[in-house]
Amino acid sequence: MNIIFIGAHPDDLEILCGGTVAACVAQGHTVWMATATNGNVGSPTLSKAAIGTIRRTEAEAAAKCLGAAGLIWMDENDEFLFDDERTRLKFVDAVRQAHADVIVAHNPNDYHPDHVASSKLASDARILSAVRLIETTHTHLPKSPELYYMDSIAGLRFEPQYFVDITPYFALKQQAAQCHASQNAWLKSIFNTELTDHIKVHSAFRGLQSGVQYAEAYVQPSYWPKTGAGLPFLRR
Repeated sequence: MNIIFIGAHPDDLEILCGGTVAACVAQGHTVWMATATNGNVGSPTLSKAAIGTIRRTEAEAAAKCLGAAGLIWMDENDEFLFDDERTRLKFVDAVRQAHADVIVAHNPNDYHPDHVASSKLASDARILSAVRLIETTHTHLPKSPELYYMDSIAGLRFEPQYFVDITPYFALKQQAAQCHASQNAWLKSIFNTELTDHIKVHSAFRGLQSGVQYAEAYVQPSYWPKTGAGLPFLRR
């Protein structure tokens, strides 16, 4: 099965679903990671161009760490992701490049505007990726993928429907997050928090809810038609 995880920022996937990425790869699925924005405002000292380049390098290292087939870098400006024809076609092409059977996206009730925009773009791309007359670099898919929404940072505005036990992959999730050294420095400078500490607390909380040590949470929205393809390892 081909699965694409789409995040708004270079570290979102590692924080919210890095364990699931690793689990899917371990089970032989082909996983793509896609990042909508380039993180080019996330530094207290560097220029936009400099931090954008660093964050792409870090995202590539994290994707490699998790075993993803590749990283799709959409290169939109951080904090200015909008739903328009140009960005919609980028998302459609990313889904097609991955030959996706399943899309995992931000949930539409997330608090962050880039996350909300990314959720809408990814959700719309689910149908549009299979429309032949919508032309992008990659050819249209034979059918629309299935769609799941990932958790929010700190679980805000999110009520889980499914959980993935990531306990065997938690160390790898943390290792991938540590690839984002510049983001950790940014978070420490403005919020006085460590990225890995945040991940441990949140993953343990979802684990407590689902009866395991560490977990990640998802929902599947209502839509039609559905094909029955689904994320592996889901548990209620």
